Formats: sequence, structure tokens, C-alpha cells
Amino acid sequence: MSGINIPVDSTHLSDQAVADMIEQYGGAVDSQFAKKSMMRGFVDVKSVKGTDTILNRRVGKTSLTTLTAGVRPAATATAFGSTSLTIDTVVMARDNRSMLNEFQIDFNARMELGKDHGKELGKLFDESMLIAGIKGAAASAPSGLNGAFGAGTTATLATAGDELDPTKFYTALETGVVSMQLKDMDTDECVIFVTPTQYAVLLNNDKLVNQDYSTENGDFANGKFKTVMGVPVVQTNRLPTAAITGHALSTTANSNFYDVSAAEARTEALILHPSALMVGETIPLTSDVYFSKIERQWFIDSLMAYGANFNRPDAAYAVQSIL
Repeated sequence: MSGINIPVDSTHLSDQAVADMIEQYGGAVDSQFAKKSMMRGFVDVKSVKGTDTILNRRVGKTSLTTLTAGVRPAATATAFGSTSLTIDTVVMARDNRSMLNEFQIDFNARMELGKDHGKELGKLFDESMLIAGIKGAAASAPSGLNGAFGAGTTATLATAGDELDPTKFYTALETGVVSMQLKDMDTDECVIFVTPTQYAVLLNNDKLVNQDYSTENGDFANGKFKTVMGVPVVQTNRLPTAAITGHALSTTANSNFYDVSAAEARTEALILHPSALMVGETIPLTSDVYFSKIERQWFIDSLMAYGANFNRPDAAYAVQSIL
């Protein structure tokens, strides 16, 4: 061996470029996250940079007065308030591959990892948003704003099994929609989130699928219907169905906000207006593929940092089953 043709770097390899691997893997994560996350398009996500906390200003209700001839109109003060959101947790999906890795040479492995990472991150994002909505439905009205912001509403069904009765469950949702309309909430912008079980229950309500009651609103055979009282209905597995302790985003600083009690886990339906939630993001969905010379293995990461809080409690309405 005279030293001729002895490699001193990786330029002799026929490997796929790491930059290409990042693009392919990251593209799979972004695509799957967008496909699996229903809440991303529903909420307004604010960028949080240079700080870990953002404020959302609240403006109180203006008081009207009347004009009396010869009398100077009196000014009335409008109160202001705020709500805040702190982002202090990075959520990450990580996979490792050995130095002799199938990840580098098998595009399908990258795509499958990307899909799985995107799916899990999307599920967690949606679950976090819905948990914040459930918290908002149980929150009291902000004080000192002259009634501009009302309390959230958590309605409990009267008897056990009412959630499985198509008529009673429909009535509960109807009551919720009307309640929000009475608060001057634009229900055209709302969405009703229900579990798959409750969606199937509603599908058995003739008023939603029978052509005598609803024109092209549903198709029983295909298991689909569109709206209740004009509000779109979305079935999802992201509503918590059991108590959650130690949620990924729960910290001492946020008083374990994302943990779910047994009572909250009985939420069968959640009616939300986009203004119900305050959502911030410090690190958008980011993907990376890199090789560690120290550990001699590949790291495949997807990560994001975000958080949610309730903004308008009166824009959230939860329907819960009884114990």
C-alpha cells in the first residue's frame, strides 16, 4: 500500500447525501403532520420569539350613553385585561440507526419514520388543543371587563346512558349551539368535536340524515353527516377518554395544565370557536438527520415547541356524560 487511492474523506462513497435525506424525511413528517392534525388549520398559531411568554389583550365592553340637549356627554372608561401563554417544553420524536444503517440506503424506511413521527406529533398537538378547550369550557368569566367575556359552559347529561341516545345527545348539542348564539358567538365559525362513538350515535338521529328533515346533510349507509344546527361536526380520537397524569406538556410552571381529570375525560363533545384558544409556537415543526461521530450512530429527529391556553371561555362548550 503506497497511499495511492486510500480514501481520506467520504467523497468516494455512493451514499445518498445527508441533505437529501433531511429533505425526504422532513417532507414526510410535514406531510403526515398536516394530514393527521385537524387542529392546525382551526387555531391561529402565533410565533413566540425572544420570550417564552406572550400576552393576548382583552378589551372590556363599551358602555353606551344617551345625549341630552344642553348637557355635555359623560365619558365612560373601557377596561382592559389580558391572558398569557408560556412555552417551556420542546416535544421531540427521535429515532436512532446504527452506523451500518438501513435508513441511509432505504428510502421507504425514511418515509415510514417520517410518517410515524408526523402522526404522533400531530396527535399530541390536537390533543393539547382539545384539552385547552375543555379547560376553557370549565373556566369562569374574566373579571373587570364589564361582561365582555363570559364564562365557559360544561353541561352534564341528565342520566347515565344519555350519551348513547341519538335524540338526547342531539338535544344536548342543539342546546350548546343555541347557548353560544345567545352569547352573540358566530357559530358559522364553530366546530363540534365528538368521539367516533358519539358520531355513530348522532348518525342514528333521523333529523340529521333523513331527506325529509335535512337536504344532503348526511348519508347513513356511508356513515357520514355534516352539521348540527349548521355547525360542522368532526369525529376525532383526540378527545381524552381517560384521566391523564404527566402529560408531555405539563410542567410545574404551568400547574400541570395539560393533565386531565376523570371528570374532564367524560367529555363526549366539545363545541369551539377559534377565539376560544390562544396558541403559540416557538419552534415550528423541524426535522433533522445527522451522524454522531462520538456515538457512531445516526439520529433522526422531529421536534417542536408550542403551547395552548384558553382565551375566551365563553367560546367553549363541553358536553359531558354523567358518572
